[in-house]
Amino acid sequence: MGVVRGFAGLAFAAFLLAGTPARAQVAQGLVLDGVTIVDTRDGSLSRDRAILIDRGKIQRIARAGSIAPSGAARRVDMHGKYVVPGYLDMHSHSLSAPDRDGAFALMLANGVTGYRQMSGSPELLAQRKKGKPFSADLAPELLLMPGTILTPLNAGTPQAAIAEVDRQKDEGADFIKVIDVRPDAFFAVADEAKKLGLRFLGHLPPTVNVWDATARGMRSIEHLGPKESIVLGCSTDEDAMRRAIAATPPKAPQVGLGPGLAAAVERALANPDMATDPLDFKMMQRSMETFSAAKCRKLAAAFVRNGTWQVPTLIRSRTTDIADDPRYRDDPNLVYMPAATRALWQDLAKQFPTRIPAETRAMLVRFFTLRLRLVKLFHDAGVPMMAGSDSGGAGQWDIPGFSLHQEFDLLAEAGLTPLTILQMTTLDGARFLGREATMGTVAAGKDADLVVLDANPIANERNLHRIAAVVRGGTLLSRDDLDRLLEKTKERQVAAALPAQK
Repeated sequence: MGVVRGFAGLAFAAFLLAGTPARAQVAQGLVLDGVTIVDTRDGSLSRDRAILIDRGKIQRIARAGSIAPSGAARRVDMHGKYVVPGYLDMHSHSLSAPDRDGAFALMLANGVTGYRQMSGSPELLAQRKKGKPFSADLAPELLLMPGTILTPLNAGTPQAAIAEVDRQKDEGADFIKVIDVRPDAFFAVADEAKKLGLRFLGHLPPTVNVWDATARGMRSIEHLGPKESIVLGCSTDEDAMRRAIAATPPKAPQVGLGPGLAAAVERALANPDMATDPLDFKMMQRSMETFSAAKCRKLAAAFVRNGTWQVPTLIRSRTTDIADDPRYRDDPNLVYMPAATRALWQDLAKQFPTRIPAETRAMLVRFFTLRLRLVKLFHDAGVPMMAGSDSGGAGQWDIPGFSLHQEFDLLAEAGLTPLTILQMTTLDGARFLGREATMGTVAAGKDADLVVLDANPIANERNLHRIAAVVRGGTLLSRDDLDRLLEKTKERQVAAALPAQK
């Protein structure tokens, strides 16, 4: 009987071994072991997984503990962590930042692995065409870049606008961005860009009818306008207001006194509200008073039908419209910005309540609340949207990387779910780019640009802030590495400010 029991035990052990697959041996690459993968398509979770990364790609995803590294391969135990695709900032000016390398470091430290550059130049396009890197250090991926932004200076007439679009196509621009040109030039650009196969996007001037802009192929509208441009399309008094705008077109920005034109323009770009014509504020007030949710839902349906995306950049609007908010003036993350930038922002914050009357400031607060309502309305209607911060340029209080996380919080304040916010900074950007095959979800064969989180981002939007590590192009940056990036950036700003203090 004992012999029978012995044979039975051996048979059972053999059965268990046969049912346990051998651990796959890998001699190179990085294994993130024990993670939970978040599916950005539906928020479902795949627990206890191992992700094998090599040559900048996700090579394999398997059961935790089933991939055995040897030789040059490295395993990192990440049990209890959650993995999502790297964050995309789809409205950034990082290449224009005063401290470009610092901006890139701040972005990586905050999980931003890719960005859409929203201002370009012939020089930047030529540098990219030659394959020259924009940074000596590890940096987020440059996803798209335009040429010179179209303004009345280079696109004052339809003929000039068409010539500029043709020139930018030859220079290698990925898209055409417009800020404020007159309607005939605006639509000439739209038609020429479409003919050349270029995306056409940017700001929507108040003089341009939003219904016409989306019908003519405007690919994405930034900042929800800005100002009243989109809200005007939701007004019950739209026709009368458009006649008034046509009769009195917006004046050139009132940049005020300053130590030269360049400095004055810099201040106007930092906070456009402080350079806005009072008549424009009145139009904002009137459009808000005559806002119709029913009409806005019809506009949203037009956006869906025409494939017009929205990039709300709520953080840019709030820092502009409520520029003296102590949460911005006292933000501890200001230490990562150049001293001159901090000084400019603080000076503008001091001037804000004296330059803009109290009743106008109160209106701006109410108008920002309407922006939050618009975001929820557009989302509920199925309008495609992406997350962007407008950081890296001149925008007041817009700190690269950190501002995208502030955007997450404002999107949550608008009523969007954690899954929707995650999608806006990952999957939706991939869809806009037409790169779902290589990014937007965590899957084998896709780019190894990842964010590792300490908690489930689907349970709470604030868990998107809890970054344990970042993988950029297959390179793992631990929490300690990310903290060193921050510290190095702060030290550089301190060192750069020393000569000015002597």
